[in-house]
Amino acid sequence: MGISQHDLELLIELRRQKHIPLNRYVAELGAQQLSNSFLRSDDLVRRAEAAFGAARPYVLPVPGPATVSIEHMELLDDAAPFARDFWIALGFDYTSIDVDGSPGSIPLDLNYDRVPGDLRGKYGLVTNLGTTEHVCNQMNAFKIVHDLAAPGAVMIHHLPAGGMLNHGLVNYNPKFFWYLARSNDYKWLYMSFYYGGNSYPIPENILDFNRNYAPQARAALRQHDISDYAILVAFKKTLDIPFVPPIDVNTGTRSSDPALNRRYWTVLQPNILDAARRGARPRKLAALLEPDEGAAADDGAMRKATERAVADSEQRTPTLPETKSAGTSRHIVERRYVVLIAAVSALATAIIMIALLLGAWWLQL
Repeated sequence: MGISQHDLELLIELRRQKHIPLNRYVAELGAQQLSNSFLRSDDLVRRAEAAFGAARPYVLPVPGPATVSIEHMELLDDAAPFARDFWIALGFDYTSIDVDGSPGSIPLDLNYDRVPGDLRGKYGLVTNLGTTEHVCNQMNAFKIVHDLAAPGAVMIHHLPAGGMLNHGLVNYNPKFFWYLARSNDYKWLYMSFYYGGNSYPIPENILDFNRNYAPQARAALRQHDISDYAILVAFKKTLDIPFVPPIDVNTGTRSSDPALNRRYWTVLQPNILDAARRGARPRKLAALLEPDEGAAADDGAMRKATERAVADSEQRTPTLPETKSAGTSRHIVERRYVVLIAAVSALATAIIMIALLLGAWWLQL
């Protein structure tokens, strides 16, 4: 999709509201190019420069030739300028995640790769402007966004949400982002689910392929048009915790599977999430619940710990000490401890103790 006028307007507004932090590191998923709608928006570019205190003006390139698709969308010109120079003009230290070899790019495969350790939690702004719809492994792609983002960082997603049947591999809906935010305790900053403004016939290649298996459906589809929709979302990362994939169940749903309870702990064990919000080291607490992210305890140790903790875990959880807000004194403490939360399920032939570790640390002045 490239960076559009819509993205520029949102960027200015988020900066005006001081959501985009002073951390000037920006990472793009995909080395983005500037769309013609961006290149025609000289006034918005100047407003962005003022909002971010740009050291020098960005010289806008001339818009490329306007090519309109059958879906009535203006296509991104192959020769459109890269966004890198724009971000640098605004004062950002720029990185993109792409395998195309473009300047400033780090070659990560969004389907498989992990964020290198020196880039984790580095970026104050991470953008996904028309990239992840081309990726099969959605969990890994959104984990990369999460891992790049620093605590307090802004994450912007602008993606197809309907129509565009020959564009990418997936379309998105608002529920995906509602549950993504819930699983990772993101703060909502903005959402726009919007109509592309035109209707058009279903593409012929889809109708022709349908003819081989459902000719009657093909004939019926010829009588109907389709429209494009998109979704533009902005989150703030509030907790420094490992990524938790969205799961389509109600908050607090019970599971007898200890692996599921660890994997989706923010949803299946919301009381632990409450403790993480109050604690000073939520990442370390979360790591105890997710061995794949480097938890120190194996299942055997967890079972032993459960035997010690299950009796009093529910009583301790509501009384975990809160971290004071900035400018106030912290609790004086003498020690730190880990509280483990677990559930016990009965099976016909055996009893399996389900262990979940809940930790909170007393802080020293």
